[in-house]
Amino acid sequence: MTPDPTKAVELRLRAAVESSPSGLLMTDARGNIVLVNREVERLFGYSREELLGRSVEMVIPDRFRSGHTGFRGGFMAAPKVRAMGAGRDLYALRKDRTEVPVEIGLTPVATEEGMFVLASIVDITARKKAENEQRHLEEELRQAQKLEAVGTLAGGIAHDFNNILFGITGYAELIAQGTRSPEAVAEDLAELMKAARRGKELVERILVFSRRQPSERRPLEIGPTVAEAAKLLRATLPSSIDLKVSIHAQAPQVLGDATSIHQILMNLGTNAAHAMPGGGVLEISVEPQYLRDHVVRSHPGLHEGWYAVLVVRDHGSGIDPAVRDRVFEPFFTTKPKGSGTGLGLSIVHTIMRTHEGVIDLDSGPGRGTTATCFFPALASAASSELPGKEEAPQGQGERILLVEDEPTLARMSTRRLEALGYTVTSDTDAARALERFRARPRDFDLVISDYLMPRMVGLDFARAVHNIRPEVPIVLLTGFIEELPEETIRAAGVRRLISKPVTIQELGQAVHEVLAGARAGSA
Repeated sequence: MTPDPTKAVELRLRAAVESSPSGLLMTDARGNIVLVNREVERLFGYSREELLGRSVEMVIPDRFRSGHTGFRGGFMAAPKVRAMGAGRDLYALRKDRTEVPVEIGLTPVATEEGMFVLASIVDITARKKAENEQRHLEEELRQAQKLEAVGTLAGGIAHDFNNILFGITGYAELIAQGTRSPEAVAEDLAELMKAARRGKELVERILVFSRRQPSERRPLEIGPTVAEAAKLLRATLPSSIDLKVSIHAQAPQVLGDATSIHQILMNLGTNAAHAMPGGGVLEISVEPQYLRDHVVRSHPGLHEGWYAVLVVRDHGSGIDPAVRDRVFEPFFTTKPKGSGTGLGLSIVHTIMRTHEGVIDLDSGPGRGTTATCFFPALASAASSELPGKEEAPQGQGERILLVEDEPTLARMSTRRLEALGYTVTSDTDAARALERFRARPRDFDLVISDYLMPRMVGLDFARAVHNIRPEVPIVLLTGFIEELPEETIRAAGVRRLISKPVTIQELGQAVHEVLAGARAGSA
């Protein structure tokens, strides 16, 4: 008997479908399942009898189900081979109601019976787990590298702070003598304020560098970010290093994380300084550059287009070609044993990869090292202008309850607010202030509290006030180094969080805006 070739082809196709490592699921135009293979049964936990004839929505999580019907209709209107949910995380729903991450490819199949859709489904649980572990490891490596930098950073920061404090105490002593003219006193006060602002800026730069949080990329002006990081780097370098910084005015925005860019510069700058133990010139520049196709081909991971290019160049000893290919390996270092963790360049390489850019090293013995970081430009992001400074708006006698545990700061803040036209009741004890508010909650239009106080932190104080009178606006002053979650602040009734130190203009503007917002909300 002659074998039926059609039957043989059908058997081979059926065997291929059943043995496929990917789940194969076919639906008709109405979304009913007409074919599944063994991998689909394993993946979803259903038998094929439970799946055949049922709507494909049964294996789609509830949160995606409503949108899937519209997606299916759009696909059938213009069927073509495509990846489903490109750029988004997709999940399928198992019989036990658990979700599994998947990748799905769709193929239209035209037959005499009509149009069908064949879905290829791949379980990517293992891949997701590996990616999460990799991200966790990279974050731990970055934190370990930060610890390596702390010792170097501390010495430079202490030097800068001592200079700032010397300026503050010196000008304060001159003013306290009481023998200088009003004009000279005004000049001294201006210098004292300038020193205080330098101290605040220095603290902010330290916090940006030290903040332990996952990187969050957003539209970023890379030029000012690098300039700010260079100031912090300057404090860590020996005086024998001449730091030259050049920022092109037209450097484009990037989709980046300021903390990560600070870390890139600290790592590259520290390495450069180590390469010039006898001193030398360290050059840092940022400029726009359009990369053509011939350049892109030599740098896998890049594409033709505009980039913000960060260059860090030293004139030190250079890198031996024998180890050039290993410098990005974690824990590899050319420094003497015990002198470093070998994480610096590895961290930079990781950060550049997460920013969809690359780092290129050009180095050789005796000719120094040039590290070039290519950040893809964010063409769609528009630059924003910072508002100009204005005089603080005056109050109209609104009543403020001020809670500050430091007596000196309580007196100073009270005088500031009274100078702005407010009526102030101050207290250095949060529990006592809370009882005062509980007894006469309608006596106050606004509550201002410090965050770190003995016995009761400002957030707990704010919650208690909010529970007594939910509509009263609360402002929280903080010098705390950790960021407080927005939802936590809002839940406590806090309308504004202000970082110390704060100028009278900043304080006055914040109080004015919070009170105006409270009035608008009650209207």
